[in-house]
Amino acid sequence: MNFFDMNSEVCNLRIEEERILASFTRRLIEIAAVAGARGSATSPAAALNAMRLPAIALDEHGFIAEVNAAAEAVFDNDFRVKDRRLFVRDPAARALLKEAIDQLRTSPRRTPLVSEPIIVQRRDKLPVLVRTWRFDWAAHRSAREVSALLTLNALGPKPGPPAAILAKTFRLTPAEAKLACVIARGASPEIAAGELKISRETARNQLKSVFAKTDTHRQSELVALILQVD
Repeated sequence: MNFFDMNSEVCNLRIEEERILASFTRRLIEIAAVAGARGSATSPAAALNAMRLPAIALDEHGFIAEVNAAAEAVFDNDFRVKDRRLFVRDPAARALLKEAIDQLRTSPRRTPLVSEPIIVQRRDKLPVLVRTWRFDWAAHRSAREVSALLTLNALGPKPGPPAAILAKTFRLTPAEAKLACVIARGASPEIAAGELKISRETARNQLKSVFAKTDTHRQSELVALILQVD
């Protein structure tokens, strides 16, 4: 079984989940637009970075104007910035992305564009979903160099909150909090034991204690709860 077979469940995106994600992201774009309005030193990409949303700002010619820190964390050899353009190794995704950016540049600004995600396949990692969003700078003159925004969603385990925050939130011991952090990344108790250099029995006992303190009963419930902690 290869990497993508093992993670096929992650790639099985449901239509309703995508609709909710798109709606939520659209609202964040609107907030970013307000943040980048006249008199504000905050750019749209920086505003989205504060919300932990990876974003790339494009100018009217389709060149990259800004990349926030959350987006930089997604980049690798298959997906990165090169010569002020977004380099995508996946040829199918590269063609779709070029078409989408060209459409943003050439279509009338008042023409609504529905942004279906562009799925960028990567060789050794799960895909990145890229959405294109028209940025209406007519209402936000200070951001007129930004013509469009690209938002990124890198599939796969997301890093959880720091152990110290988990310890305070759920009254965990330092050791239990460290274990919870590793479990939140999708690791099994056995893998967590090896990473933390503790025995499997110790890891299992700590996990039982974490379950009790968080009122969860299985690993999936625990991960879902931990990822709500900001």
